[in-house]
Formats: sequence, C-alpha cells, structure tokens
Amino acid sequence: MKVLVIGSSGFIGQALVSRLLAEGHDVEAWDRREGDARPGLTMRTVDLLGPAPLPRPEGRPWEAAFHLAAHAVPGITWTRELVMQNLAMTARVFDHLAEHAPGCRAIFTSSAFVYGPTRELLREDAALSSIHPYALSKQLGEAWALSRRNDLLVFVVRPFNQIGPGMPPGLLLPDLLTRIRLGEAPILMRGRNDLRDFLDWRDAMDAYLTLLTVDAPSGRIWNLCSGRATSVLELAQEVLDVLRLPVAVSFTDPTHEALVGDPTRLMGDTGWKPRRSLRNTVEAILKAST
Repeated sequence: MKVLVIGSSGFIGQALVSRLLAEGHDVEAWDRREGDARPGLTMRTVDLLGPAPLPRPEGRPWEAAFHLAAHAVPGITWTRELVMQNLAMTARVFDHLAEHAPGCRAIFTSSAFVYGPTRELLREDAALSSIHPYALSKQLGEAWALSRRNDLLVFVVRPFNQIGPGMPPGLLLPDLLTRIRLGEAPILMRGRNDLRDFLDWRDAMDAYLTLLTVDAPSGRIWNLCSGRATSVLELAQEVLDVLRLPVAVSFTDPTHEALVGDPTRLMGDTGWKPRRSLRNTVEAILKAST
C-alpha cells in the first residue's frame, strides 16, 4: 500500500516507518526534521504549522495515513497555545487528506489520557474526563478527525503506556536505568506509584499493521493496550529482579491513580493480541541498553 506517516521522527514514528518498510509498503514520511531516504521511503520536510502548502500525493493517492505529529515532550510546560497547535495540526492534516486522498484510511493516534483516572477497566465507551492539557488536545483532535469520517475511513487509536527496547531518555525506564547504573540505592522515584497499562511497542506495531486491512466502519475507536494492570513499583521491581539487584524503591508522592485499558474491541475486530510478557519486554530493554 501507499502509506503516509506524519510525525515520523519520534520514537513510535520511527518504529512504524521501519515496520511498514519491512512489510514492503511504499512509505512517505513527513516531519519538521530532515530524514534520510531509504529504499521504499520518501522523506519530506513538512511544517504543519507553517505557511507552506502541504505536499500533494505524487502518482496515486495515499491509501492509508497515520497521524502521529503532536507536541508530546515529557515534562513540557503546557499552554493554551500548545493545545491549539495540536488541534491545528490535526485539522490541517485531515482536511488535506479529505481533499487529496478521499477514502484514505486515516488513523489518528490519540491517547489513553483522554480518559480520567479510574479503578475501572477502561473501554472505548467510557466517559472522556481528563483535565490534562495534552489529553484535551488529543480529545479535540479526535473530534476533528471524526468530523471527516464521511470523506475518509477514519480510525482513532488510544494508546496506553508503550515501552520497549530503544526508548529515548526522559522516559520512566531509561531514567530508572540511569539511576541504577549510577549506583543510587535506595531509589526514590519522582512521582507516584500509579497503576498503568504497559504494552510493548513491538506489539503496538503489530496492531497498527492490522489497521491497513481491518474491515471496520469509519469512526471506529480502539484502545491499544495490554489489559494488564501493573504498578510503577512492579515495573521497577521487574527491572531490578532481572538485574538481580536487591535495591529498595520508594516514591516522593504517596498518592496514586489507575489507568488500565480493555483491548477486547481491537482484538475482536482485528485478531490482534499482545504477545510479549512484561518480563520479555524488560529483558529486551536491558539487552538493548547494554
């Protein structure tokens, strides 16, 4: 298929481009940063907030598009401007696809954080109640993407916490490994011992590939998750167990929240299911980081 990936320089974007190329697809990738072309890959430097018109498809129209581009840097100070810029990028992309690639499979990557924290297993029909500005920007993006569901085959994916080998600095596990290697003991974790749904990003790539062929109505929404509830402490302890380090872990914030998804709809619609255990993911992360 001819597939467009928008926001290709991020961790997930790079992984998705590589996987699509490995599967033999003709990939066009847009990003603000310049990238290196590879066989089967066309790179374009595109600023979704800039004045230049967006590129039109060369030859036949795109048959599928993944919209990943957004402000999403860990620790960023969120402002109203950033929220509106995320919406503006999404609106511009989906309007452009509707005009130049009508009927295209247009996949919007939202976020599990559009849901509010709850002890319930979250399904796609749960109320959207997050108050975080990043999540609000994703909720607004969902609404705009879905408004184009008559012009495009619009799918919305709500990924939960994706982890795995090659994670960039600034995220939970890379920072934990840095502190372990510096010999910190005991380890005082900054933040809370939240209950989360951790999914190996390699399993996530399997799921994204199924969306190129899934028979589903326009406007379909899916959670992308493992369905496993794992606390941050349990994840940290898994790392320490694999390393055989008897190090105590505590947290600066005694409060905690839960955000765990139900992947039943995605599994039923596509036949996909997560294959990697938490131990397998942790072992792969440690192997890649040596």
